[in-house]
Amino acid sequence: MRRKIPMTIVSVAAGLVLSWHMDGAGAQPRLATGPDAEVTEEGLHRVDPSVMQAAWVRPDLDLSRYERILLVPTAIQFRDVEEHSHDARSRLHESEFPVDDEKKEWLRRVWREAVDATFAQQSYERYDGVGSDVLVVQGFLVDVVSHIPTDIPGSQYTLITDPWIVNVVLELRDGTTGELLARTIDRRHAEGQMDIITVWVLTEDLVERWAEVLSDRLEQLADLGGRGSRTPTWAR
Repeated sequence: MRRKIPMTIVSVAAGLVLSWHMDGAGAQPRLATGPDAEVTEEGLHRVDPSVMQAAWVRPDLDLSRYERILLVPTAIQFRDVEEHSHDARSRLHESEFPVDDEKKEWLRRVWREAVDATFAQQSYERYDGVGSDVLVVQGFLVDVVSHIPTDIPGSQYTLITDPWIVNVVLELRDGTTGELLARTIDRRHAEGQMDIITVWVLTEDLVERWAEVLSDRLEQLADLGGRGSRTPTWAR
């Protein structure tokens, strides 16, 4: 029998939105098979990894019937990192650092703006209401980890290696029932070195790339979930 998986990252993302009722109808995407095929607690089935690396959909996924998209507010969940009293020497043994409240709010704003700008550049027909032909699109950053140390007098830090690790999560829901239709998860490492003086400026560029992941995955899910028979207006 298929095994149910709790998926910590998924449960965190799901906890950021309201609970919804579930039902559905439509096409049959290519799913992973076998006795160990993954099914989430919400009833989403793992897509064959050869098709999409980390995607879960309803078995009857059919996105061809949706004509418009509703882009709903995004959210960010940061990993809990205990704040210690550091000096320059003791910090050498730390790899994860807390993000203060001001930076968290800044990153949330930048993420919202980046997601909105990304979808504004696409050919999707946007809509501000719900309906049977509306696909609800929401993007999260989950388990966000900062490798950016706080300022400490006497520190010799000039470069930061791999400043961010995030999970970019896309969720699609039916505009009438709120039914969860699909979810994708992409782990993103901001690899390389950044100057500590400019790291926050460069972070804006990284956030824009993370937002583009949502648009890319939506296109893939549209192809997977019925676009072959009829291209929906929002995906033309």
